[in-house]
Parts: sequence; C-alpha cells; structure tokens
Amino acid sequence: MKEEWDIIIKPKRSILEIDFKAIWRYRDLLRMFIYRDFVTYYRQTILGPLWFFIQPIFTALINFFVFGSLAGLGPQGTPGFLFYLSGPILWQYFQDTFTKTASTFVENQAIFGKVYFPRLIMPLTVLISGLLKFGVQLMLLLLAILYYYFVSGNWSMRWEIVFFPLLLLIIMIFAMGFGLLVSSLTTKYRDLKFLIDFAIPLMKYITPGIATSYVLFIEKLPSNLIPFAKYNPIGYLIDSFNYMFVGAGSFDWLTIGYSAICAIAFLILGILIFNQVEKNFMDTV
Repeated sequence: MKEEWDIIIKPKRSILEIDFKAIWRYRDLLRMFIYRDFVTYYRQTILGPLWFFIQPIFTALINFFVFGSLAGLGPQGTPGFLFYLSGPILWQYFQDTFTKTASTFVENQAIFGKVYFPRLIMPLTVLISGLLKFGVQLMLLLLAILYYYFVSGNWSMRWEIVFFPLLLLIIMIFAMGFGLLVSSLTTKYRDLKFLIDFAIPLMKYITPGIATSYVLFIEKLPSNLIPFAKYNPIGYLIDSFNYMFVGAGSFDWLTIGYSAICAIAFLILGILIFNQVEKNFMDTV
C-alpha cells in the first residue's frame, strides 16, 4: 500500500523557492476566501451589491464637478463623465489590492497562528476578489460608453483595447508585488500601515489619468514636481487605460514597458522578502 503522510518535515526553504504545488493543493481554500470577500462584503447592507455601481458613479460625478467644472482640467473632445469614470476604476482596483495585501500579516495573524496553509493564499485572495469587483465596475463603464454612443454617435474606444489584458496584468503584478513588499515590512514597522492608510488615497491626486490626461497634467504641475509624475509607472498605465476606453490620454509601448519592468521588479523583491519574513513573522507580530 502507498503510504501518505500527514506531516512532512523538510529542510529550510530558500527565499527563492515558491511552493506552487502547495498553493494548488489549497485551491479550495482560496476559492472559499474569494467567495467570502466578494459575496459577504456587503452582507447586512440595504443596497447590497448595488454599492459596486454606486461608488464609481458618485466618484465620477464628484471628480467631474471638482476637476472638470471648477478646475477646468477635463480632457478635450471626451465626455468628462466617461473620463472621470474610467481612470478611478482602475486606480481603485490598484489601491484596494495594494492596501489589503500590505496588511496580510497584521490582519491575518490570528488565523496564521492557528493553522498552516500557504501564506500566499491571502494575497492571491485579495488579487482575485478585487478583480471580480473591478469586472463589475468595468461593465458599468462599458454601459456608459454604449449610452454615449447611442446619444452622440461617437465611439470612444480605440483598437488598442486588444492590449487591455496585458495592461491589467501589469497592474495586478505591480499591486501584488508592492503589497507583498510592504506587508513584510509592516510586521516589524507598524508605522508603515498608518502611512499607507492616508498616503495611498492622496497619491491619486499626483497620478496622471485621474484628474486629467498625462500631457495636461505635466503642463499644470510646478517644474519641481514634474519628475514625480514622469517616473510614476501607475500614471502611464491609467493614462493608457483611459485612451483605450474613452479616447483621452496616450498609448506608448515605451512607457508601458517601463511600467512592466517596475512591476516585475517589485513582484520579485516582494516575494523574496515575503518568503523570508513568513518563516518567523509570528515572533514579530
């Protein structure tokens, strides 16, 4: 008879090693966590899943009023509501994925201390459940684009939209890698959590593609702040996303490649440090 062991003692694992087989074995747990995050998030609320649509609509209206009407930063030749609906949707997915991944160890220390499962299950849960929410809000954007087409006869989407899956993949890699890196540091330096809670929401106001297009954003910035915008990889991705869906912004393979390199570098660094910290993080938190 073939013997199966409940516990397998292995030598010390290298920081470069990722146990993909273990993650696959615990796929049912991953599915359960995704269901919990997506379905039960708005449980015991009156409007329930309608919040998936209410939040981006109100955000777009407020941004349209503040940046488009008052500040006059809206893009030319594009309906302001469509522009202020598209960019914040992608930014919100990045922000939610990053902030929740960044608190992986701190928020889940109780369950981590009681039962074993691959710790990467939790960041993957955040990544996929957030992707489902993003998909729902993306459908809202598509409906708004169709409505604008039937009303005005102008089609806002560009053929470069075929590269949207690549753009989304880069955003996912960036958010997860950056989140893993910060989550590993917050086990020892709790100040980072407080910094992230207020700094990340503020970052969208210095990210091109949220308030206005990249070109106009650079023109309006003070000269000493322009380098912060030029080297912001998220800004290029959101600007490209806006161009694909609403025709405002730009699409440049050079800037997308720069964003992809930054994303991969953060992912590799984040996984390396995450693997190192997860071995003894319970002694720290």
